[in-house]
Amino acid sequence: MIFKYRSTHLTSRRGISSIVGALIFTVLMLAGFSGLSLALNSQSDLVSTHLAVANIELKKQQEQFDIDVFTNSTNFLTVSVDNRGQNPVEISHIWIINKTLTTQPATQFSINSNDAIVPSGFASNVLATKPLKITPNTYDVKVISTLGTMKIAELTSGSSSGALRAKLITDPPDVILGQNVTIAMLVTNTGSSSIQNVVPLPGTKPSQVTCTTHCSSPNPASATLGAGESVLFSWTYTLDGVDGTAVTFSGSATGTLNGQSITSNTSSDVSRLRLDDKGTGSTGTGGTGNSVNADLLARPQLFLTIPGAQGDSPQQALWGVNIANPVNATMTVSKVTITAFAPGANNNDKIFTSGCGPATNLFPVGTNKWNCPSENLIMWEDFTSPITIPPFTVQPFLVKVTPGAIAGVTHLESIVVQASVFTNVGAFGKAGYQTTMYDGADSIGTIYLSNVVDSRTNSDMKITRTGIAPGSTQTFNIVFADLDTDSSTYIKSGGKLVINIPKDWTNVAILNNYGFVTSPAPTLLTHGDGSHQIIATLATNLGSATNQADTIQFSAKAPTVTTDQMYVMYLLAEGESNTNFSIGPLSEAVLQVDAP
Repeated sequence: MIFKYRSTHLTSRRGISSIVGALIFTVLMLAGFSGLSLALNSQSDLVSTHLAVANIELKKQQEQFDIDVFTNSTNFLTVSVDNRGQNPVEISHIWIINKTLTTQPATQFSINSNDAIVPSGFASNVLATKPLKITPNTYDVKVISTLGTMKIAELTSGSSSGALRAKLITDPPDVILGQNVTIAMLVTNTGSSSIQNVVPLPGTKPSQVTCTTHCSSPNPASATLGAGESVLFSWTYTLDGVDGTAVTFSGSATGTLNGQSITSNTSSDVSRLRLDDKGTGSTGTGGTGNSVNADLLARPQLFLTIPGAQGDSPQQALWGVNIANPVNATMTVSKVTITAFAPGANNNDKIFTSGCGPATNLFPVGTNKWNCPSENLIMWEDFTSPITIPPFTVQPFLVKVTPGAIAGVTHLESIVVQASVFTNVGAFGKAGYQTTMYDGADSIGTIYLSNVVDSRTNSDMKITRTGIAPGSTQTFNIVFADLDTDSSTYIKSGGKLVINIPKDWTNVAILNNYGFVTSPAPTLLTHGDGSHQIIATLATNLGSATNQADTIQFSAKAPTVTTDQMYVMYLLAEGESNTNFSIGPLSEAVLQVDAP
C-alpha cells in the first residue's frame, strides 16, 4: 500500500512539470508570432504608404491643365480650367493678388464642390456657381489643384480680356484732305483656348470722317482664333477737315470664350490731315504744303507699287518705286532697294525667290540691273552708269520677281515693306508699307496704269505718266489684274478697285467699265477739297480662266500750272481671294505736269 502511494505522487509531479514546460513554450511561441505579425503589419503599412505616395506623385505628373482668366462687361470673374491631361482635375482653391494696390492682402477663395471637378478633355469655369466681382485693377490669379499643381495668370479687369489683345494702326499716318485712311487692327489670342466669333469693334467715328457709315466694312468680317493665333482686320474711312488736324481712331475686338463674351483692350492711333501737293485747300487759303513741294524740297521722294496678296506662284509679282526729284538740280541714282520681311523671331520666310526668279526688268528701260541678293531684298544697282533724274521730274524703277515661300505658317497677315534710294545728295528711305503672303497657290493682286485696256503685257505696265501738258484732258486706263495665270486661283467677285484722283484735276468722267459691275455703275465721288474718287466693284471672279484683268477707263483735265508739278494718284483695292485671304495691292502713280 505504501509503495503504491509514493509511486502515484512521483507521477503527478512529473506531469505538472511537463504541463508547465508546455505552457512556457506556448507563451514564447505566441510572443514570437505576435512580434512577427506586428513586423509584417508594419511592413505592409509602409508598403501601402509608399504605393499611395507614388500614386499621388504619378497623378500629379500626369495632371496637365491651362487656365484663362477674364472678366465680363460687369466685372464678374471667370476662371476657365482647360484639362489637357488624362485624369480628372480637382481644383481646391484660388488666390487673387492685387498688383495695382500692393498693400491689399492676397485673398483665398475655395471652390464649390460641384464646380471643382474638370473631366479630361474638357474646359469649365470653376467659379460658375460662385460669382466673384472684381474691382477694375491688375491682378495675379493663382489656381491650385488638390494635388498641389499651381497655375498663374495675369488679369487686367475692367478694360480687357486676358486672352484677347488688339493693336490698331492707321495708314498712312498723314492723310491728304478728302482721301482715304486705312484702319488696321491686329487681334491676337494670348490664351490657351480657342476664341470663336472674333469681330472688330470700331470706336466712334471722328468728326473728320465724311461717310455716314463705314466707307468699307471690316475685312474679314469675323474669325476664330486658336491659342496664339492672330488676325488682321482692316477697313477704310474718307477724311476731310482742317489742315494739320490730328485725327484719333480707336477700337477693340470681341469674341466668345467658353460660351462667354469677352472684349479686348481698346487701342488707338492717330492720322494727321494735310493739304495736297500745292499746299492749298479748297478755299485757296494756303497751308503747310506736302512732301514734294515743301517738306522734301532738298531730298528725293519715294512712292511705291506693291502687290497684295501674293501666293507661292511660278508667275512674277510687280514691285516698283517712283523717285521724284523735287529740287532745281540734277539728281543721280546709283541704287534702289525694296526690303520686305515678316516680323517674328528666327524668321525663315522668303518673300522673294533667290535671284528674283530671275528678275524681269521693266524700268529703267535698257538697264537690267535688278537682282535679289537675299530672299527679303530686291535691288537695282549701277554705280558705273547711275540714272539721271532732271529737276522737277520723276523716274520709275519697276520690276517683276517670283514670290518665295513662307515657313511654319499657312499665311502671313502682315509683311513690312520699305524702300531706300542712294543718290548724289544722300541716301534716304521710306517705310510704313505692308503686304501679305499666302503659302500655296494664290492670286497675285496688282494695280497699274496701262497703255491698253486689260493688258498684262510687261511693256504696257506703267506707274508714271510724264510730259502732261497743262490744261490737257488725259485718258487713263487703270488695270486691276491677277498676275498669277493659274485659273484655279482668283480674286472673288465683289472686290473693289479704288482710284483716288488728286486735287486740281477736274472734269473727271468715267468713260468705260471693263469687267466691273454696271448696275449700279461705278461710283464717282467729289470731296470737299476738290479731289475725286472712283470706286468700282468686280462683276466676276478676277483671275479665272476667262477673266485675268479688268479696267476702269476715265478722263480728267490736268491743272493749269506755271511751274512743273507732280501729283500722286493712289490706286488701291480690297477683297478676298478664292482661299478667303485678304488682298490689298497699292500703286502710288505719279503724274507729271510740265509747265509751258
